[in-house]
Amino acid sequence: MKIYIISHKQADIPVKEEIYQPIQVGAMLNPEIDSAWLKDCTGENISDKNLSYNELTGLYWIWKNSDEDIVGLCHYRRYFVTRWGKFYNIITGGKKSFLTEEYIKNVLLKYNLILHNKTYFLNGNKTQYRKTQKYPDDLNVLYDVLVADYPEYVAAFDQVMKGRSCHLLNMMIGRKKIVDEYCCWLFDVLFRVEKILRDGGEKDFDRRMGMLGERMLDIWVFRNHIRYKEIFSINTEEKEINFIYK
Repeated sequence: MKIYIISHKQADIPVKEEIYQPIQVGAMLNPEIDSAWLKDCTGENISDKNLSYNELTGLYWIWKNSDEDIVGLCHYRRYFVTRWGKFYNIITGGKKSFLTEEYIKNVLLKYNLILHNKTYFLNGNKTQYRKTQKYPDDLNVLYDVLVADYPEYVAAFDQVMKGRSCHLLNMMIGRKKIVDEYCCWLFDVLFRVEKILRDGGEKDFDRRMGMLGERMLDIWVFRNHIRYKEIFSINTEEKEINFIYK
């Protein structure tokens, strides 16, 4: 088991258990930040796409290079914690009760994936994306790719976009087989979307694929009837109490 801690910069890692492994993303674009960390520019990788794919270059590395039976992705400042760990963080700002190997294995006896708790929107998911993203029409390109290449996912796209919640942050933990199945679909779709945009003359790709990826997780989960357990996370740089966004 390995839970990979995604970071694009030098950061203090508060969790010390052996199952947690920091990995530098965008390592091909930036100087080495810690020689003890893994780098997403090793093995089969898309490290050079990090400015657009964000933490997903780390997920791609996990898919192609990790041989662990259970894998996960969290962030240098966001970690899955128990209910007590979330309560403790809200009250004191402290950082404790990170998920242990035993805890994770017990959850995965009943569920396919561990996901970050949903973020709720006052408006629909599609409306929120269009209000907050620099390139809101990327959703249209994603939809067109699904219609052309994965029509069985169109109904799931419509359902998720009409909803008022989403599992953001691209955080997850699951058995490698399940995560691989998701990655195979996710990156095939994203590469198709990226090609269409580039062929259309687009030049600015800052964060675009990473933002689409956040929405695609729920589409895949909904379409494939994935059993998931929602677990709290904490932000080690600030308290997060409000889970509703306009």
